[in-house]
Order: sequence, then structure tokens, then C-alpha cells
Amino acid sequence: MTSPIDFAHPYVLALLPLACLPLLRRRSDTLSFSYIGWLPVNRIGRTVGMIWRGCAVLAILAIVIGLAGPGRSNMQVLHTGTGAEILILMDRSSSMDDAMGRQPIDSRGMSKNEVARRAITRFVDDRPNDRLAFMMFGISPIPVIRFTENHKIIQDAIAGTGIGRGMADTQLDRGLRAAIGQFDGRRYDGHRVIVLVSDGGARLDAQARRDIEEGLERNQIDLYFIYLRSGVYSPDLRAVAANDTSAEAELHRFFLTLKSPYHLYQANDADAMAAAMNDINRQQKYQVSFVERLPRQDRSPYCFAAALVFCTFLFALHLLQVRSWA
Repeated sequence: MTSPIDFAHPYVLALLPLACLPLLRRRSDTLSFSYIGWLPVNRIGRTVGMIWRGCAVLAILAIVIGLAGPGRSNMQVLHTGTGAEILILMDRSSSMDDAMGRQPIDSRGMSKNEVARRAITRFVDDRPNDRLAFMMFGISPIPVIRFTENHKIIQDAIAGTGIGRGMADTQLDRGLRAAIGQFDGRRYDGHRVIVLVSDGGARLDAQARRDIEEGLERNQIDLYFIYLRSGVYSPDLRAVAANDTSAEAELHRFFLTLKSPYHLYQANDADAMAAAMNDINRQQKYQVSFVERLPRQDRSPYCFAAALVFCTFLFALHLLQVRSWA
């Protein structure tokens, strides 16, 4: 979508009358001759003179307009394609630095954080039309990147989770409520998804359960829970017993009662994590249409480039100019 040209420094346009200076005659360019009637008509010289003055006028105009900072503000671009609005909510507690499954972290094994990081990175690469947001949670939620079409920023944020150690605790309820809040007040432009990646659960009180259930339903969000198991000490949520009172089992049972769509993926290794992200990628193929607001587009470089071209012509004509009859 187009917008009218505006100027960052409009007061500079007051210098535009300077462009009339090349049109004034200069005595220094006049060559004396005994009798002007003997001179033949020099059509080429007159043409070159007109070109010289025209280039000088245009060079001054281009420089002044460039200094005024022309550009376009409030530009918008309509994007359409297949994708979704996806918020990636990643656990950044210290337990995510532990080994994935039962393997030690060495040349063969990877930490849960690295496994998740690699799979999510490939997922983002495969979905160029998505609007993505990225959050982490531990003791408290951290909204790293709000919804954006710039996937390079998302990739950098994901890579940043591999720096340092994780937080001491996992407040999943606070992270999930903060993630839902990212959708509040947004126009519904496409299918909405929260991808929760964690190796643990949480015991939610009644208020937290109400907030999560109402928030997911209000904002029409699908919830995907990618549960990273840590060997025998992590319950198998696909075959969880009714008397299992672990935090992970209670969280899964609560998610099953949600009115909003809920999907569980259980990953014991890197292959299972990658398969989970690939399955989400296959499912979230909806028609999306959203408007991207662009930063101000500065057009002054084009003015300076044009001024450089005109000045080059002036320099070439200067070299061809006759300075004396001798």
C-alpha cells in the first residue's frame, strides 16, 4: 500500500531557489572576438550550453531535495499465504540443560535445550508465511520477541537460549498465562497456536486453570504441548494412570478438559522432537492474510545518486569547454 511522499527536514526546501543560479549569465564564460558578425552559428555549442545549465539545475535540485529527507511513512504491505500465528513458549529452567533421555551429554548426546532449539529452528525455516512470537519461562515469563514477520529475529532469539544456564524453577502457569496475553487485543488474521515446549509440569490452582481455559477459548488458540521426557523419572503421559499424581500427569489431565483444541507430543529423543515439530508443520496449513507495517522508507539516497550522475555530466562538459581562442 502506497503513501504520499513526506520530508524529514522540510525546512531545507527553502534552498530550492538556488537551482536558478546556473541560468544566470556569467562574464567569465564569455570569449572576446573582434567582430561577432564574423562568427558562424554554433548550434552544437548552444545545445551543449543548454545541457550544461539543465544538468546544473537538476543537480542542485536533487541535492536540496535529498537533504530534505524525502520518504514514505506509514506504509503497509498485505501478505497472503498458508500459515498461522504461532507463539513458541519454551521452558528455560535449569532442567532443560540436562541430558535428553538417558544418554550423557557428550559427542553423541545433547541436552534437552539443544534438541528443542534445533527442531524449532528447522520449524521456523519451513514456515515463511507465519507470524511468529517467542517467549521463555522459568521463574517468570520472558516475552523475548512479540509477533513479527521477521524470522531472522526469531532465529536469533532461539539461538540465544543456548547461552548460559537455565532458571532455578519452572512456573509454567505464569508462562502460559503470559503467552495467552500476547494474543489479547490483536485482530484475528489467521489460525492461532501456542507451542509449549517443556520437560515438566505444574500444579495449577483453580484461578490459573480458569485463566488458561478462558484465555485459550477467548483468543481461539490451539495448544500443542511437546513434552520432553527425562528417562524413567518422567511419566509416560500417553499411558498415564488415573492415580498418577505427578505434576506432569495433572497438567496433561487438565489440558484434556479444555474446550480449545489440545495436542500432546511426547519426545524421548531428538528424532521424536523433530517428528513432533514436523507434524505441527503439516497441520498448520491455513490461509492467512495480514498487513505488515513497514518502517519509514528513506528515498534520499536516490536523490543523491541522481545528483552524482548530473555532476558527472557537468565535469565531462567542463573538460570539453573551450577556454581560449589561442
